[in-house]
Amino acid sequence: MKDRVCGKKKKNPSEPTLKPFFEVEVTLNNGQIQLSPEIDQIQEAIDKAALAMLKCSKDVYNWGQSHLEEEDRESFYKMIARDKEIVKVILLLTGSIQGTKNEVENKLREIKAWEHY
Repeated sequence: MKDRVCGKKKKNPSEPTLKPFFEVEVTLNNGQIQLSPEIDQIQEAIDKAALAMLKCSKDVYNWGQSHLEEEDRESFYKMIARDKEIVKVILLLTGSIQGTKNEVENKLREIKAWEHY
């Protein structure tokens, strides 16, 4: 999933091509390079999606608890919060765009070097 979010290149030509989750349009407007949507907007959307998934798990309870009062039931949220692999994936996703953002900023600096020519 992280490879699709970050748009990683294939290491091996035989690997299947992954369609990215987001497409960004790059335009030149009055000498300024603009991205649409902006990278920060993409990161915000990923963060909101991760938060929404976590929040909805608070209302989904483990099987076999119907005989318990609602306040005594254990939700999937507690299980998810304790699972190190799930927490790791959520942290990777919420920080996934930072590497791409750094690459874009480097490319923009390279392009600006040619601005005066």
